[in-house]
Amino acid sequence: MPDVLSPLKTVVTEPEACDQMYESLARLHSNYYKHKCPRPRDTTVRGLSVEEYKLILSTDTLDEFKEMNKGMWKKLQEKFAPQGS
Repeated sequence: MPDVLSPLKTVVTEPEACDQMYESLARLHSNYYKHKCPRPRDTTVRGLSVEEYKLILSTDTLDEFKEMNKGMWKKLQEKFAPQGS
């Protein structure tokens, strides 16, 4: 029965491939490509800035969208519903 507290030993069958993978992951982790090829503007695929996304995803804005998407009948019910219920 193996000792549970003993360190695990990994056998690497392809050390060159392992080293390449490690170097690739290290470049991604260090933002190598972000610094090598900086973007002229900090935008996303849809062309919005980070600030615009924060505004869109804010709770207040989402509540406004929910209110806009309610049907007319639901809005009237809420408007004229008794306050105690």
